Amino acid sequence: MSATIFQPLPFLGNPHVQTILGSFYHGRTPPLSVRFRALTLPDGDRLALYDSRPANWAPGGWTVLMVHGLAGSHRSSYLGRLAARLLPHGVRVVRMDLRGAGRGISLARGVYNGGCSEDIRAVVAEIRRWDPAARAVLVGFSLGGNISLKLAGEAAVRPVPGLEAVAALGPPIDLEKCSDLINRPGNRLYDRHFARVLVRQVQRQRKFFPDLPGFSFPRDPTLRQFDDIYTAPRGGFASALDYYRRSSSFPLIPQIKVPTLLMTARDDPFIAARPFEELPSSPNVEIRIEEYGGHLGFVGFDGLGGVRWAEPQLAGWILQTMRSLDRR
Repeated sequence: MSATIFQPLPFLGNPHVQTILGSFYHGRTPPLSVRFRALTLPDGDRLALYDSRPANWAPGGWTVLMVHGLAGSHRSSYLGRLAARLLPHGVRVVRMDLRGAGRGISLARGVYNGGCSEDIRAVVAEIRRWDPAARAVLVGFSLGGNISLKLAGEAAVRPVPGLEAVAALGPPIDLEKCSDLINRPGNRLYDRHFARVLVRQVQRQRKFFPDLPGFSFPRDPTLRQFDDIYTAPRGGFASALDYYRRSSSFPLIPQIKVPTLLMTARDDPFIAARPFEELPSSPNVEIRIEEYGGHLGFVGFDGLGGVRWAEPQLAGWILQTMRSLDRR
């Protein structure tokens, strides 16, 4: 485990400031050249993929597949900023909308959850269909990080051809513990925000698929209530608790066979740090628990002229891992 040399200004050391400022301050992201692609899944649903290929990319080159977090989409600013750091190095970047998110809301009757690793498996296979020699790095943020780690662990038994490395920033590797954290009174703002956004997504999706079953939500639901009422039954789980326990990546992480980076902040308001500390040591998995950063905030000078110091670390690890794998 490692710690950054970053020392926040006093007000930036507050996890809520880090989380909220990180969420609303997006910074500047250069426009990305994108080709839209739709992947049809076996059940007829489609996934929206956004393919950015630099001019100096060649078949057999590296591709980074990015997976957004809860209530996010391919438009999430953290995906765009990381893509902008990787494309100049000749790395192809594919951002995706999980089922029911972003443009995918009109393409899929299903919805995503923290355990939908089979959908990510299908996207990696699609990237290999575009280029049979493609080498992929999977990068997930928040809930997308848990999904990515779950797939990487499952790959020990069911290999994912072309998947060569994984990175996750702020992943809720123990969904039950994270649910307990976000349900605390001090996190009411986040809890209700996520639940409201997700309820709106459900309502929007029904406009495209009016025959979907209706669900009745409390006036001001919590995230756990939303998962009990909606996420669990739509995902085939008995309850929110059943969903959390069956979808958490924690028990699968020790099985991961490819280079993997897990990065989180100890002061994240709703991502429990203890599960990271309880993971057994693995030669394939690097764990970085930073003291400060909130949830996907990591706001502070990075020494390179930027103010999101975790992102150059993440990009640096990805590029260094690619170079190491190239030398093998």
